[in-house]
Amino acid sequence: MSGHGMPFFFAFPDCEAADAVARRLCEDRPGLGVVPHGSGRPWIVGHWPDGAPLVARHRDTAVALVGSFAADGDELRERTRHVRIPTDLDALAGALPGQFHLIAAVAGQLRVQGTAYGTRRVFHGRADGTVVAADRAAELAALLGARPDTAQLALRLFHPVPAPLDQRALWHGVEAVPPGSCLVVPDGGAPREHRWHRPPEPHLKIAEGAAAVRSALLAAVSVRTNGGGLISADLSGGLDSTSICFLAARQSRGARLIACTSTGDESENEDGHWARLAARELTGTEHYVQPEDELPLFYSGVLDPRDRWDAPSPFAVSRHRATALVARMAGRGSRLHLTGIGGDHLFFGGAGHYHSLLTRRPLLALSRLRGYRTLYAWPRREVLRELADRRGHHAAFARLTVRTSGSLSLSRPGFGWTHPPVVAPWFTPDCLDIAERVLADAAGSVRPYAPDRARHVELAAVYAGTQDVRAYDDAARQAGVPVAHPFFDDRVVDAALSVRPEDRVTPWAYKPLLARAMQGIVPARNLSRSTKGDGTPDAVAGLYRHREELAALWEDSALADAGLVDAAALRRLCLAPGSPELADNALYSTLACESWLRTAGTAGTARTASTRPSGRTA
Repeated sequence: MSGHGMPFFFAFPDCEAADAVARRLCEDRPGLGVVPHGSGRPWIVGHWPDGAPLVARHRDTAVALVGSFAADGDELRERTRHVRIPTDLDALAGALPGQFHLIAAVAGQLRVQGTAYGTRRVFHGRADGTVVAADRAAELAALLGARPDTAQLALRLFHPVPAPLDQRALWHGVEAVPPGSCLVVPDGGAPREHRWHRPPEPHLKIAEGAAAVRSALLAAVSVRTNGGGLISADLSGGLDSTSICFLAARQSRGARLIACTSTGDESENEDGHWARLAARELTGTEHYVQPEDELPLFYSGVLDPRDRWDAPSPFAVSRHRATALVARMAGRGSRLHLTGIGGDHLFFGGAGHYHSLLTRRPLLALSRLRGYRTLYAWPRREVLRELADRRGHHAAFARLTVRTSGSLSLSRPGFGWTHPPVVAPWFTPDCLDIAERVLADAAGSVRPYAPDRARHVELAAVYAGTQDVRAYDDAARQAGVPVAHPFFDDRVVDAALSVRPEDRVTPWAYKPLLARAMQGIVPARNLSRSTKGDGTPDAVAGLYRHREELAALWEDSALADAGLVDAAALRRLCLAPGSPELADNALYSTLACESWLRTAGTAGTARTASTRPSGRTA
């Protein structure tokens, strides 16, 4: 493993109680970096292997950025001069490309802010009576000695978890700040959440939207390539990763690029063919193709004792497969690996938008829905029944239950506020009872992400996606190279969501908004691809290859000890991987939760190096 390490930080208000907690933390974990308040008390304490925070100070105001961003000391110092109250910082994050945390001390108040769409989160809790904020729930739980919350974990076993319940923290005493909000801790007061960002209204036509997406992506990739050196990037053959590769080659600015392809069994998909076509046009870029026999199957490396993830993630199921290229690039000396993750979330879209458009543009909506009916072979009666459902979010959520199982099959339309959760046969009666109580307790207070159901579903998918990639980020660092996902930058997501759904979601074209944005950058023949690779055969092969290990895993199952799963049933099914109960990746969420629970109650991440970096002062 390289020396990158897992980054994390804690942020403390400027008071004696917080000072005592921070100093004990530094004593218990030598080598942490410290950025002080103006008083000299610890303000930010953590480990930042990718670069110390950039800090600017003016009078009684201090602002720090942690992560990847396009700002220098002069710019941050100038912006800090105009800050008088915490809300004056609302516009700063939106003005800078990249993904970063913003931490500020303003007139005695602490402000801690992640990204608008969840790639970087904020959590908080109380230690010895003082509020402590952190970017990682697992690190905060370790500091507080917090226990995993079995009720919240029980709900995570189901797929999908109804939004926004999937954004909650999974430890008692740890609170999660929603994406788009920040934590504000007044001097001596109770912490509160402040909403600093709202997703844009979809108002742009495709020409304007494509220009906005193109500009945002160019800036997002440039933030990552500006440092020069050797950079690697996925080139799967799909439109998303192909776009990132060509943008990286265009924005290299001294960086050297390796385009990486790993397609698996090419008899099952066309990814390798399309990747090679693209690579021929990447002048001056090395194309590395991972041999198929070196690519691990799914279910390899499900458990890793180094994991300290904030939430269960399906990346646990494909850990070795997903990071195989990253591990190879670590050996080549890559300083950063770029992915196309997020492209599906922003540009693929769903037919549910035409449920909403039916009342405003009925002829267009009916035409597009006929196209989706043909594409997915939906029964006409099912489509009409879904279109007639005009319930609001409150009524729809109140009807959710885990007593019957939903289905994620594309053979039925899904225009609702959420898909009914899939219930696996190995969930115990106690697990079902707990999940039902969590849903019932939440029914009166949950709010949708948007008044429109299709926009709510779209945002829920983005927030779920950014949560999952945080686990992948850690797995990639363990493999040796940090990763970046430019599609999930706030400004890129804003640009995509600003486009009218009828201009970016259609059965007649594949990702039309991204294809339009990449004209002149990605070769025309790659933009014309309308197919997508499917990893299902490799997933099935993984079940057969690793059935003995998967069956053995349930001999000492943490989930079974918690009373949430039937270990005997899981052992039996894992030894019979052709069982229909295991179809459609039914094991994913259970394995993700098992992996998470085995490490959730242990101590914090590995000790950091003996060096003690401090913040860069602007």
